[in-house]
Amino acid sequence: MESTQPTGKLLLGFRQIAQEKLQHVFYSIPSEKDLIIESALIKPLEHVCGASWLRKKGIDKIFKFDPKNPPPKRKQFVYFITSSLLTFKSVLDQISGYQSQTSSLMEPDIRTKQYHVLVFPFVLASFEQLLEEEGLHGIVELYNFQWDFLLLDDSILSLELPNVFADVFVRHDTTLLASIAQSVRVFNLVMGKPHLIFSLGENAEKILQMVQRIETSKRVGSAVCKPDEPQAPSKEPAFSTMLIIDRDRDYPACLLTSVVYSGLLVEIQTLNSGFLVVDGESNKIKTGKLAVLREDGPWAAKEASQAASGSGQETSSLRMSGAQDAIYLEHKYRHFSEVISMLSAQAKTLGLEGKAYSREMKLNEMKDYVTNKLPKVAAAKRELFKHLRLCETIVEEIGGNFEKHQMIEESILTNTNRKQIMNYIMELLSSDAHRYNTLRLMCLYHVTIGLVPEDMTKLMMGYLNAFGYGNLTVFHNLYQAKLFPDTTNLSKTKILSQISIPTLKTPFQLEANKLKQLPTDTTTVEATASGNAGQRENILIGAGEGTAARAGKACPSYVFNGNYIPLITQLTSMIFGASSFDNLNARLGHLERLKVSGRALSSIAEPRPIKELAASSHKTTLNQLLPFREKTMFVFVVGGITYAEIAACHLLERTIGAKIVLSSDRIIAGHDLIQSAVH
Repeated sequence: MESTQPTGKLLLGFRQIAQEKLQHVFYSIPSEKDLIIESALIKPLEHVCGASWLRKKGIDKIFKFDPKNPPPKRKQFVYFITSSLLTFKSVLDQISGYQSQTSSLMEPDIRTKQYHVLVFPFVLASFEQLLEEEGLHGIVELYNFQWDFLLLDDSILSLELPNVFADVFVRHDTTLLASIAQSVRVFNLVMGKPHLIFSLGENAEKILQMVQRIETSKRVGSAVCKPDEPQAPSKEPAFSTMLIIDRDRDYPACLLTSVVYSGLLVEIQTLNSGFLVVDGESNKIKTGKLAVLREDGPWAAKEASQAASGSGQETSSLRMSGAQDAIYLEHKYRHFSEVISMLSAQAKTLGLEGKAYSREMKLNEMKDYVTNKLPKVAAAKRELFKHLRLCETIVEEIGGNFEKHQMIEESILTNTNRKQIMNYIMELLSSDAHRYNTLRLMCLYHVTIGLVPEDMTKLMMGYLNAFGYGNLTVFHNLYQAKLFPDTTNLSKTKILSQISIPTLKTPFQLEANKLKQLPTDTTTVEATASGNAGQRENILIGAGEGTAARAGKACPSYVFNGNYIPLITQLTSMIFGASSFDNLNARLGHLERLKVSGRALSSIAEPRPIKELAASSHKTTLNQLLPFREKTMFVFVVGGITYAEIAACHLLERTIGAKIVLSSDRIIAGHDLIQSAVH
């Protein structure tokens, strides 16, 4: 694995590229300036540069953008905002306010513009039009800025692009795919274009087509400028393969409830660019519940939220990075049942360590302890307290009903006990309704089994009765993302409801069984099936050495308590396990939408299916590549990736001795996916 070790240093190069882009913008604006930044961009920008770096580049003061409270105008302003038309309108309103305060006799000097707007990831065409309408053209300068990949943790990259799932999968607006394509091209420049690039899904394919067009136009442009200059030989790629996959190709990996510590953290608290909110007063479960069903009641909940907003000290953040947090590094991919007992043991050890140095100490020993060791112990206690506080929230909000919920999820995956599944969801809607997680279970039901009109109507009525009929559009949005049936056509045949349910194999199950993603399915001949038989007790809280915890050491399905293996993990495993391209065709040739391109197929204009390539003249070249000498892969999920998928891939990485770097537009939980679709 020596050849893969420099990959970590190469990944840090994306930060330097982002700094160069930002520096270029700042240097193009002469003299000192103040930066006004949208709050959603503060945390991501911390991965690119700090306040001291900004000051060296000519930024004097930094303000958080507030439409109602503009900062005092002292010098040039640089606004840094997302490509939202509403946000841009608020910025222009502020600028108009500043302009009205200046003397009307003074003509603005267009050569030295006082207002600059930096837009992430790019300036929309509507921005220019709005600038004209507001009468600010020639006064405001617009700039594009995109930081490409941010390194959030070891082998985890993110573009931190807002609203990709909602735009691409719900609204079917593919504008943001161009931004992803630009970043993939930068990846190819930094890392070298992989020998084989696999794409699964129409959006993944569109991204690769855009990358190819960009690279072709750049080559043509450079050839025109320097026709006599020989082309530089392309370097050997740092990653032998790349996999780009659409989120809708594997919804279960996002909709199922993970038992991994990092996955459960994101289930209960908000994640922003690797920073997790630690808030004792509020969390995703509490705020999503129907107000009348909350234990503290709607009025107490309102008071608590007001108190939390009034005191900034209540809310802190946890950096979900192993390099920044040793406790997180040790436990991030563990089964949650193990984490609780291990954190308790660490708390006792820290308590004893705090007392050990205070007995029978000499003066110089006391001085050394107070100066060097006491601050470290205090800091370790603060970090441990955050984790214990989060664990307590997980147990309080999820633990009580977790075992039954896992059994229902298994029944959904294996298509058994439909009546029990329906009764469970209806019971949730009447006694423990959650705005997003209840929908999430319905969507999992539809994606894996398929909702018949009778059940669909029943679930919709239950949800609308709980949350109000103003939520009727919710189901249309879910339908657009292929998460729910078409609600406009309720006259479909009810044949499915008359078939013997236990023997029925749904399309999802047939596909998942071919790829061996269901260890718990009785028809799947897997060695892991027998090891998962006794995983029904102590699965969230209890003995860390239970069957579920032990099973996690062997099979990636441990991330979902032995019920399911994420698709990206199985595809990666099968690609690396293929002895030849013919063997890969035998394993994955049935996936017509899985297409291949890359450096080894540079003569092919469009990505092609595996089966087609296996029967083409390229077969000899492809057979020479497999099996891969260097098991290195870059995975990108369009529409969000989960910590369960990351944990499963990193377990596979350790098992087969590979290097797998995972990336997406953002890291999400099932709650976030449904929330973005709903809104």
